Amino acid sequence: MYITTSRKPSDSTRVLARNISSFLNSTYENRGKKSVEDVVSRARLLGFRRVMVISESKGNPNKLSFISIGESWDWMSPELLFSVATAQLKGKIGRLGKEVSVHAKEKDLANLFDLPEPTTDDTVTLSIQRDSIMFKYGPKKLTLNIKGFMTIKPDEEDDDDDEEEERAEVPGEAEDEDEETG
Repeated sequence: MYITTSRKPSDSTRVLARNISSFLNSTYENRGKKSVEDVVSRARLLGFRRVMVISESKGNPNKLSFISIGESWDWMSPELLFSVATAQLKGKIGRLGKEVSVHAKEKDLANLFDLPEPTTDDTVTLSIQRDSIMFKYGPKKLTLNIKGFMTIKPDEEDDDDDEEEERAEVPGEAEDEDEETG
């Protein structure tokens, strides 16, 4: 998987992107001024079939979007709206170089990651549930708390990450969880 960010990311968004990349044994590159088309071209050149774009709001990472690459490319649904504890955005995890074992109650969410079956038992665990995504290897752990999902309309090709968008909340969550927890 090729991982990048929205344009002009904050330091905490860059740290999160690097850490997710470490857990997934994938490639992270700064986006810079690349358009989405340029990002897809770069991912394709490196041999990837999937791109993860980490976006932010007010300097805090808050959305995972996925692009599927074949002969053409397309945004995938749903986009995942999340929060992450500030403490988890402080340190860099460093390269793990491990395969990933996916444990998912939500198969549609697991399909966004498009990860191959591991060939060894020494793996990073990616646990995907309706309300959280957890990456874990030994004592190293990163949890994204899913706050909602956004369905992409087929004609959407919006590259502006700052617009307020309609979202569907996760059932059972309180509406006052918009505050940063850490």
